[in-house]
Amino acid sequence: MDYVLYFVGGYLIGSIPSAYIIAKIKAGIDIRKMGSGNVGAYNVYDSTKSRSAAILVGILDAMKGFIVTYGVWKFCTLDIWAQVLAFLGTIIGHNYPLWLKFKGGRGLATAAGGYIAIGFPHIVVWCLLWVVAYRFSRKILRANLYAILLSPLVILILPSSMIAPYLIRDMEVIDYRLLVYIVSTFHLLSHLDEIKRNFLPQRTE
Repeated sequence: MDYVLYFVGGYLIGSIPSAYIIAKIKAGIDIRKMGSGNVGAYNVYDSTKSRSAAILVGILDAMKGFIVTYGVWKFCTLDIWAQVLAFLGTIIGHNYPLWLKFKGGRGLATAAGGYIAIGFPHIVVWCLLWVVAYRFSRKILRANLYAILLSPLVILILPSSMIAPYLIRDMEVIDYRLLVYIVSTFHLLSHLDEIKRNFLPQRTE
């Protein structure tokens, strides 16, 4: 029962729509009806052309992940799986927020914030892959996809000795790898529109 409460608590906090709120305050727009329709930092920038607004959204989204994941550990329980469930709940809440009829963001910043309280390896690997992919593609969302697809493979290949020292929580490397696979699956689901656009043949009339 406690696990359910941690998950639901994470989901409700993750559901706080930072991008929607900031876009309303900054430009008086409904971010769901602008650009890609995604409720996240990149679409805020794309729709408002305000770098400061986009950065603020990114920070707020990351804080959701960190506050929930760190808070469960420090103030509720030392059970790593309670922390993990709250972390995953936050990502799902961000991607499918209750308050916006389950239309949310992609969950990257929220996941990064949560990882800060669990372990850094996935963040580092993902960012390095993203930089390389962006250098060649010059497209942010396409670089996202390559980093999402390749980072779990790199985490799998890396020896445990290169992962364990950088875990904040005391957890088995195999469990951390499992978490990476689950989080990456959520990221893939939130990028389905980009997968269809970039990797599937387009139907022509």
